[in-house]
Amino acid sequence: MIATLNRIAVLPPLRLGPRPRTPCSVPHLQLDQLPPEGAMEELLERSLAIPHVRQKQSRMASPRSSALYLPDEFAAGPPEAFIDEHEFCHLHPLPEGSVHLTLPLLLVEEVVRRGWAERHPIARAGILPTLLTVYAPRDRKEMAAVLGLIEQSCQFAQGKLQMLQPESRPGWQER
Repeated sequence: MIATLNRIAVLPPLRLGPRPRTPCSVPHLQLDQLPPEGAMEELLERSLAIPHVRQKQSRMASPRSSALYLPDEFAAGPPEAFIDEHEFCHLHPLPEGSVHLTLPLLLVEEVVRRGWAERHPIARAGILPTLLTVYAPRDRKEMAAVLGLIEQSCQFAQGKLQMLQPESRPGWQER
């Protein structure tokens, strides 16, 4: 766990197996290790059960992608919490099957290290460093982990998941 100002960020365990293949270009999509039939629809349905989350077509992804966004009154996060307007995440349907979302930088590093995601090419270019490509879930356990990351992205977009940087906490030491 990583302490935050308003919430506790709960990280998923290490993801098992190799990372899926992805291109180095945009659109940044997962090429293999795709989810089972119906998984992305279920992930979308479960994401829409998160309080205040709404769905629309993403302007930043393929027309079949579903953007998750917050209405104005709940979109209180920092600018880097949003992909486009109040969109904080979008889900790619099969055959693409990956999720693009934002997280605070400290979480980005840890989620990548644990094998759940990689930095989006836009992030690697320094444009939106909080943007990740999260790998699609291959099973029920992974569904829960990916949904947890979407929930934390939503908290970030609401301004409720702001990370304390280690150097800003008195007495903090690297373990």
